[in-house]
Amino acid sequence: MDKFEWTPDLNLGIDVIDSQHRRIVDYINDLSVAISQESVDQVFDVMERLRDYTLDHFAFEEQLMEQAGYPLQKSHQLVHRRFEDKVANMVEELTNGRDPFGIARRARNSLMVWLIQHIRHEDQDYVAVVKKVVLKEQGWISGALKRIFGSADHPV
Repeated sequence: MDKFEWTPDLNLGIDVIDSQHRRIVDYINDLSVAISQESVDQVFDVMERLRDYTLDHFAFEEQLMEQAGYPLQKSHQLVHRRFEDKVANMVEELTNGRDPFGIARRARNSLMVWLIQHIRHEDQDYVAVVKKVVLKEQGWISGALKRIFGSADHPV
């Protein structure tokens, strides 16, 4: 499988979110490497890191939406919860001994499609509202990054 490349049309124009989305692309590519190297350990490692990172990213994004007063936040959160469930189910399948490379392929492929669609549709809808907060609230953003990711200068 070719490497999944980040393209400029996926940028929302909110650097902290764009860098987090690029990190998810890195996880997709890490899955491809694990598959090509036929490393079950790498598949487990990447899937667990992907699950954890996705939870952190969604928490941060949802706090930004809340801080901005984004009116469609609840429906956006439901989309996040469905995706979290999907990733958690795949991790559970791995833990239960199901085909790790089949799960990794399914995760990689569904994640690519989901990420692109999610950025272009659901995330694009909050950009105007959230950008206003990002410009005014650098202190709040640094605090949220530190709480969620453990470091204020670690947007990814």
